Amino acid sequence: MHLDTPTDTRLAVADFHPRSVATPETIKALSEFNEVLWEDLSFAGYFDLPSKSFYPENQTKLPQEVDFEAWSAEILDIDYMVFGNLQVYESGAVVEAFIYDVKTREQLLGRRYTVSEVSSIRRVIHQVSDQIVFLLSSGDSKGVSQTQIAFSSLKGDSKEVYIMDYDGANIRTITANGGINKFADWSRDNSKLLFITKLNRRNFWELWIQDLAGGRTVVPTTSSYVSSPELGPGGQQVVYSGRAREKTDPDIFISDIFGKQRRNLTNHWSIDSSPAWSLTGVQIAFISDRTGTPQVWLMDSDGSNLRRVVKSGGHCDSPEWSPDGRLLAFSWQAPRQWKHDIFVVEISTGAIRQITTGRGSNEHPNWSPDGRHLTFQSDRTGSKQIFITNITGENSKQITAYGINESPSWSSYLVTQDGE
Repeated sequence: MHLDTPTDTRLAVADFHPRSVATPETIKALSEFNEVLWEDLSFAGYFDLPSKSFYPENQTKLPQEVDFEAWSAEILDIDYMVFGNLQVYESGAVVEAFIYDVKTREQLLGRRYTVSEVSSIRRVIHQVSDQIVFLLSSGDSKGVSQTQIAFSSLKGDSKEVYIMDYDGANIRTITANGGINKFADWSRDNSKLLFITKLNRRNFWELWIQDLAGGRTVVPTTSSYVSSPELGPGGQQVVYSGRAREKTDPDIFISDIFGKQRRNLTNHWSIDSSPAWSLTGVQIAFISDRTGTPQVWLMDSDGSNLRRVVKSGGHCDSPEWSPDGRLLAFSWQAPRQWKHDIFVVEISTGAIRQITTGRGSNEHPNWSPDGRHLTFQSDRTGSKQIFITNITGENSKQITAYGINESPSWSSYLVTQDGE
């Protein structure tokens, strides 16, 4: 993965059409299908999508209907084309999707997807999108359309954990305890969420692991303060910022998920916070003000080999590793700046690149599983909301709009059943 993500592949995404009868139910489903498919593939960051105004006028819903001469027009200059059909029946819906190499006229994909509920059409769209990304990126990405984002939302007096589809749709509640729940972090298999919680009428924080299938575990910690936890790659260890009982400043602690084998990794008079585990579990990035202001530091997972990453001053927060381990995203109020923005630093060279600009503070970045996108919180619209963006900083989208929403965490790839 690189900081620059060229989109040299030109892809035409033709509107899908009814396979047989244009019933009202089919037309409604097609409207959503064509809009969401375009948005998914546009955001994927792999393709240059020419405007549909340049497409041939004839409908293309089956392979035998493709007019390759028309689709090979110089004004389009496309490499591949996506087309297909959809039909809603009383028993559900059927989608057929096709990908063709326009220059060789070779079919790369021909697949049928069936659902028993029309309400599941959106899931099928994301499946189609991710299949296209996987094929045309030569397996570089599995696509992010089927992934999810966890976040905290303040509505009324409580702050609860929610999850949503990557594009902000299909929001559902994970906690409903009426307390303050925040800093959710996914397990690598997407089966659990780790977060901190403070229930009403209590003056202490707890570290919870919520199994999405039901049930939870409370991880014993060092004191009444705990913040910014992360699960280890194997799901059996946690790292977090907490206080030793005899100290007032927070350190970085590691333990198993039962609170045992606990170790203080930093044990320093400074404020150490926001630990982030590398994908391999070998290194931990964190924030420390031991040199005067909060900066990004690295250490091995046993607390050794300590070194500073960002050396330019200012105020850093919330480092997060890219999936390939080459980069750290973090928020930074750089020297002589009045707000936070999202930056990325390359570990091997120290090269720093700014991702967000413009109005408002942008904080708490978190990577997509393919390393080509980031989610973050921003108050650019007046209140804290969740955004997603390509790693280039382009195609930024707001995906929440109500309440105060913060601390997003992007899931790993989801395991889904293929269409039939």
